Amino acid sequence: MALFDADALPKSLLPNGEGLDELVSRNSLIRLPTDGDGGYLLHLYVDESPPEQVMGYCLTEDKLVGQFAATGGHIAFGGVESTFQDFKPNRFIRSDAVIPAGSYAFTAYRTDIPDEVVTQATQVASTSKERWLDRAPLMVTLSTLGLAFASAIFNSFLAAGLVLVLGYFCFKVVKRLPGQGALAARREDAQLDFPSIVIELRSNPSFNGTPYGAR
Repeated sequence: MALFDADALPKSLLPNGEGLDELVSRNSLIRLPTDGDGGYLLHLYVDESPPEQVMGYCLTEDKLVGQFAATGGHIAFGGVESTFQDFKPNRFIRSDAVIPAGSYAFTAYRTDIPDEVVTQATQVASTSKERWLDRAPLMVTLSTLGLAFASAIFNSFLAAGLVLVLGYFCFKVVKRLPGQGALAARREDAQLDFPSIVIELRSNPSFNGTPYGAR
């Protein structure tokens, strides 16, 4: 993953290793170590400090500091495979944004958020109806698998297949029930409070070109 100056990228060709190193040396790209594949949520703060609650999740002993140049103010966060201008931003690989053009000192943190904190925050159902809607997809899934397994034990594989097909359609119906969309949207909003990476940018017009990495 990386935060990069979208205006400094090649137009249509993905940079090779040397090209990425050049972007780093020009302070146009910040490479962010991650634990592997998966989704990463960035909280970016420009000329303001991260909230105290967010800082409580940050691994301050493992921070990355340095300089970042946003020549035209167009920046992007995503995988290094998206570091060319013709790449179409999407929610899965790269997100683009606009900040004031200029030079910045940056501090980047990884976060460590307890699973139970996220689980509690994303339990957004508040009424008995919402709690039923929230549990219904799991109940349908478990019931379907249980019935299919029981049918297979008695060598009724046709019945097991029919149960799986019926369970699939029941699951789709349950997910389309009124209220499911609102629950999903509130759950996604709650997850936005828990970033994987936090970066603070501070305007630094007197930057002299020192590369990043010092702590």
